[in-house]
Amino acid sequence: MFNTNPLNSNIEDLFARLHHKSRSNLKNNSNFLLGIDVLKDNKKSHLLRLVTLNIETKFFFLLKKKVYSFDDRMILFELIKKSSEDFLVSCYGLNIVLNSSVFSKSLHVQFLLENSNILLKLPFYSLSNSNKDNFYLTFEPIYNSASDKFLEALLDNLIIEISNCVMQTIINEFSFIYRIRQILYKSNFLSLRNIEKLKNNLTWQTFLQFHINYPKNLYNSQYSIWVIRSNGIYSRTIYANRSEQLFGLRKISLLTITVIEVQDFLSSRGEEILYLVGDRVRYTLTATIGQFIGLVWRGIIEGLKK
Repeated sequence: MFNTNPLNSNIEDLFARLHHKSRSNLKNNSNFLLGIDVLKDNKKSHLLRLVTLNIETKFFFLLKKKVYSFDDRMILFELIKKSSEDFLVSCYGLNIVLNSSVFSKSLHVQFLLENSNILLKLPFYSLSNSNKDNFYLTFEPIYNSASDKFLEALLDNLIIEISNCVMQTIINEFSFIYRIRQILYKSNFLSLRNIEKLKNNLTWQTFLQFHINYPKNLYNSQYSIWVIRSNGIYSRTIYANRSEQLFGLRKISLLTITVIEVQDFLSSRGEEILYLVGDRVRYTLTATIGQFIGLVWRGIIEGLKK
């Protein structure tokens, strides 16, 4: 796209690999549901290619304009909205403009926006070498440099998350249109009953991720990412220091942290109590059995003297 310097050439090579991945096996091999699971294989591949292209176009636009400070939440929101509209237009054939409220009310979109810094801004800074401190503060000392392989994994995650968000939006807003289901969905998701079951399961999973897993991962300095391998899509957990986000958690999420702390406290005290009880029981048994053996031995000795 822009071959003005070696940096852009390296980024082009990286996105070329990402485009190639979108044509590979995209089976979900994780223990989590994905909105893209409903799609026919060719439609799933098409969606990931489209999302990859939108991310690539946005990144190169920012690089060309030398924009290194931006609103990551706004750009992520724009990528989700544009990718949703582009995918519907390319598959359904109508020029559809979605109201922003469709996305702002979505719990899954809210969840992604909460993670916009590590999801979008950090990969961009690492690609452009414009803010290395951001990478080091998040990933050192486990990951000491933004290697091509590591950046590729972060971009895999961004592509899957946006694609998943696109499909959750379509599932929630357009699944009642049979033509949409007929064009996009696998045969086992043609019925409204199965779609409603999937919709409910996705909503519940997102709720747990947002209010339980997200604060728990922050507290444990962990981050769950999606990676695309030759035989499918996997979920992986990596180290990530995001202590600042802990102070911005909402009440429900803070309750999760409190529960974890209480569990840790009770677990430690429980171990101490078990140790003391076990030590006392061991001492009692040792003393009792020792006395018993002593009495028996003295009885034997006295019997031999007779």
